[in-house]
Amino acid sequence: MILRALVAMSAVWVLAAAQAWALEPVRWVGSVNEIATHVRRGETVIQAPRPQAVPAVGNMRPSVAPAMLQKPAARPLSAAPPVPRSEPKAPVVPNAVRQQQPFSVGRPGKPPAVMTEILPAPVRSQKTAALPSPASGKISARPPVRAKALYCLDCSTNKVVLAENVSQPMPIASITKLLTAMIVIDEMNLNSVVDVPKEIKDVPKHRVGIRPGDLFTVKDLLHGMLIESGNDCAEVLARAYPKGGRSGFMAAMNRKAVRLGATRVKVYTPSGLDEQFPIGRKDGRDLEVRRANMATAEDVAVIAKHAFQYPLIRQISSMKTYVMRTRNNTPRDYPLVTNDKLLERNLPVAGAKTGFTNQAGKCIVALFKHEDKEHMVVVLNTAKHFKAAEKIYRWASRTF
Repeated sequence: MILRALVAMSAVWVLAAAQAWALEPVRWVGSVNEIATHVRRGETVIQAPRPQAVPAVGNMRPSVAPAMLQKPAARPLSAAPPVPRSEPKAPVVPNAVRQQQPFSVGRPGKPPAVMTEILPAPVRSQKTAALPSPASGKISARPPVRAKALYCLDCSTNKVVLAENVSQPMPIASITKLLTAMIVIDEMNLNSVVDVPKEIKDVPKHRVGIRPGDLFTVKDLLHGMLIESGNDCAEVLARAYPKGGRSGFMAAMNRKAVRLGATRVKVYTPSGLDEQFPIGRKDGRDLEVRRANMATAEDVAVIAKHAFQYPLIRQISSMKTYVMRTRNNTPRDYPLVTNDKLLERNLPVAGAKTGFTNQAGKCIVALFKHEDKEHMVVVLNTAKHFKAAEKIYRWASRTF
């Protein structure tokens, strides 16, 4: 009887305990032997709070999940987590990333209440595109310009931003006059008066049209040479050189180029026109050879960079009009109008010089200055030198 009573009581106790375990999750940080000892003594095992019932879905009745399959109640992120002696690590989900809800706008600094794990969407392959300009966001690309040589220097950083065929010597035509102007300013008195010689009428175009016997100051002739690119003005200045006339002037120009670092420069005329000299006669005709003033695009940039540091050269090359007046007893005026169309556009031109011969094609070197940025642009032998220079400058100013 006693044995039957004990068995019955044990069965009742086991059923009651099983029912309690099914409804209440048990947490214990001790070992299995400690739990068994408490059970034999009839002591209460520490239990976690009762989980909330799972809400009904559709026709399903709400039920309580078994303790072994149910997750513990979510705790707030702000609360400090318990520190168990040992806790199994969560399984690693490949390519999974944690995302959390954004912070509340009205309560800055408050963390989200829920954290979820989601798998990222598949990444589609994309073609690599050109990098956008940091300043404008537009795509950086080479400007659409065709020429035999292109060069662009960011003078503010001394960085070359465009260079095509820049090491090959080419005819530079009237760009030569920048070198001529530096020799005039360095070694001649700008206020001295020069008499125009008779040979001036034989100088090929382009000419201002000054006449033999006209008296001009050196400074006025400098204006005629740079504003209208007057070949006659350049020749008068060279012939008036006090240290050996024209031949001495040409030697001084070549020495100046070497001193500046433009070592591949070779000039034969102060105007940029081809030098012509006879080599004999054939069939009753004089045979002549032409030699063009030569320089690379890099050399042109070096010469122009130094030339535009002369305040007078920058001033004159940026002028649209000027009037040359003779110093004769009966003065004569020669109105000058620039052929530099860059000055007619909305561009920050700080100095420019054009050039053209049949061998050189259309050439230009221009310095653009906007705020603290300066760009030197060189275009040699192109069909549209003004448009080419403008395109390169606008591209460079947006991109660099």
